[in-house]
Amino acid sequence: MVVLFGNDRSSGFLQRVNESSRQFNTYALIFGVVLYNLYLLVDVTLVPDIIWLDVTVRLFLVTPLLFLYFPARYYAIGMRPDAVAHEALHALGCMMVVASLMFIYANARTSSASEYYMGVVTVILYMNTIHRQPFPLAVMGTVGCMVVFIIGMEYVTVTSEVAKLPAIMCSVGISAVSLFAAYRIEQVERRDYLASLREKLLLQQIQSANRDLQQLSNTDQLTGIRNRRSFDQAVREISGTSRPRALILLDVDYFKNYNDSEGHVAGDDCLRAIAGRLRAALRRDDGDRSFVARYGGEEFVVLLDNCVVSAALAVGERLRSAVSGEAIPHPNRPDGQAVVTVSLGIAVSDDGLETIQDMLNRADEALYEAKHQGRDRLVLAAAQSGAIAAPENLAGMRTAGAI
Repeated sequence: MVVLFGNDRSSGFLQRVNESSRQFNTYALIFGVVLYNLYLLVDVTLVPDIIWLDVTVRLFLVTPLLFLYFPARYYAIGMRPDAVAHEALHALGCMMVVASLMFIYANARTSSASEYYMGVVTVILYMNTIHRQPFPLAVMGTVGCMVVFIIGMEYVTVTSEVAKLPAIMCSVGISAVSLFAAYRIEQVERRDYLASLREKLLLQQIQSANRDLQQLSNTDQLTGIRNRRSFDQAVREISGTSRPRALILLDVDYFKNYNDSEGHVAGDDCLRAIAGRLRAALRRDDGDRSFVARYGGEEFVVLLDNCVVSAALAVGERLRSAVSGEAIPHPNRPDGQAVVTVSLGIAVSDDGLETIQDMLNRADEALYEAKHQGRDRLVLAAAQSGAIAAPENLAGMRTAGAI
């Protein structure tokens, strides 16, 4: 049976049925077992001559075997969430119940037991409408129950031969009707499952599209790094914190000359290469919680959260070296250098209370000073806007190779 359903295309549907029917089928089986044994109260009247045989078969033989369904279900679903082996066992259990009823029916000798076969119909109705199982298994269980019933009728003596055929035909008709009901129920459940699956897939597609749109809206289309909008968002995320932070503005030296001599296509390639070098350099310093974005034109901005002056200077120098180390030829520089370089202005807020706009203003002034001093260098902005770091600080930076 496991092989029969092993490649079922509706494995997701079967898993869904297992999940949704787990608790209900537990109650359904308990209800069925209780109902099966409550018929003992009726059998006191129908088969009084074999009541102890009836009690033994129902309570001490069949009932314990029926409860094997629970460990079988636990094991089967544990092996495969879309398993059906436990429901095959349930169908066999229903066939066993029918066999027990026919055994009692065949051993009865009182005329009051002539309609005992009605219990078989109850079992089939229970199997196809109360206990949820895949339709192929419902067919298998129903056919099996009817085969056991028809064979058992050969050994019944309390029902006349004339009455046996109508009894069989009636049972077959009720079984067919219950199977049709089981089929309709499964079709409705499959449609519901497919509808929910389509809604889930549609939601996933919408979420994926939203993520893609969010990524596109935050990414600079030329360089592939973050854009100005993404930078503004990062600023909002760290606003209100008291951690020290640093901001670095980078500008490509003599980029207009580069565009004029090499062309705009080469200029775009140059910006992409610089963006890649900046991103790679910052990835080696994840502890600084770094963020790099294209700020506009040939200008880039780096935001370093939880970063003090010494760390900001080290990162700035690494960025400057990374770009010059790319060795992009620049044949039209008026200062005689042969490769593309960048100038950097750095502003640091020790207490994190300064606004980003003020830091941008200070970094811009420091960047202007770096350009004024000869480019391919970094300058640390003073604490107040309108002033550059003290000469002794700049000298220290020169000694450290930062300028």
